[in-house]
Amino acid sequence: MLGKVAENKFVFSLKILSGLLLLLIFFQISLGSAVRLTGSGLSCPDWPLCYGLWFPDQDKLSKISDVNFEFYQVMLEWIHRFNAAAFITPVTLLVFFVGLKVTKDKINQIILYIIILILALQGLMGGFTVFDKNSPWSVAVHLGLALSFMFLVLKIFLVSLNIKLVSGIPCITKKISTLIGAIITVLATMLMGAIVSKSGSSLACDIWPLCSNDGVSIFQHNKIIHLSHRILALISVIFVFLIVNFFKDVVQYKIIFVLRNILISLIILQILIGATVIFTELNLFIAMLHQAIAVILFIVLSFLFWFTLQSNFKRN
Repeated sequence: MLGKVAENKFVFSLKILSGLLLLLIFFQISLGSAVRLTGSGLSCPDWPLCYGLWFPDQDKLSKISDVNFEFYQVMLEWIHRFNAAAFITPVTLLVFFVGLKVTKDKINQIILYIIILILALQGLMGGFTVFDKNSPWSVAVHLGLALSFMFLVLKIFLVSLNIKLVSGIPCITKKISTLIGAIITVLATMLMGAIVSKSGSSLACDIWPLCSNDGVSIFQHNKIIHLSHRILALISVIFVFLIVNFFKDVVQYKIIFVLRNILISLIILQILIGATVIFTELNLFIAMLHQAIAVILFIVLSFLFWFTLQSNFKRN
């Protein structure tokens, strides 16, 4: 009896910790978006310190001659680093140890070890982006690791929910294949969005849904980068509507009905906000909202993928 009570406590702890970790990762990605959009990526030119300081307060920064950024920019970058070191790292370690206690499944245990590996790589990549002067490709890799991290933590969160499965999901191969295509395409769209931002291509296409009234200039480097982002976004929309259509036959799970409605709402909202970013000439808050919704879309697709896959394993 005591063993069962202890097991339930570990499962509850894993649910709280993995849910908290997801929120922290979401906050971290949002902070990264703010850092990128405000041009604050190099406001702390060294790593892991900031101008050689553990805490770059305004008084100390005023005595340093080569600070070429506003104080809010320095603090944005510092908070981004602090959240990773002081919150994400310890909570991830707790998820790892509690997760090993909860799950006996080998695949889930391997996922927990991969999560720790990605955490270490992400820390190193964060430092490398500073040494690499925030090049577009290094920023994109940094974001890609963060999203991969979130993708795997979602699986552990689903394990902690211990959802009772009433039956398998029909036509599983078609659904899983489409979900994989959607997740990869949404991920690629977000990474290309980071490259668009860091390469100065955000307003290279100054009209929407077309790019430019000048047919010749469409072959300029920045416009090709921007158009690549839009093309990937269009493919993502197609994948999402395919998923919504393919999951119409799943009536036994209310959660899937809810997720389908959320997907439709998110993709419509994302299209409208994407256009508004151009019309408002890259308004900071609208651009941040654009990325935040993309991350939520990625979360919903990832959760649906893991849930569908789990349902298939249970059935088999």
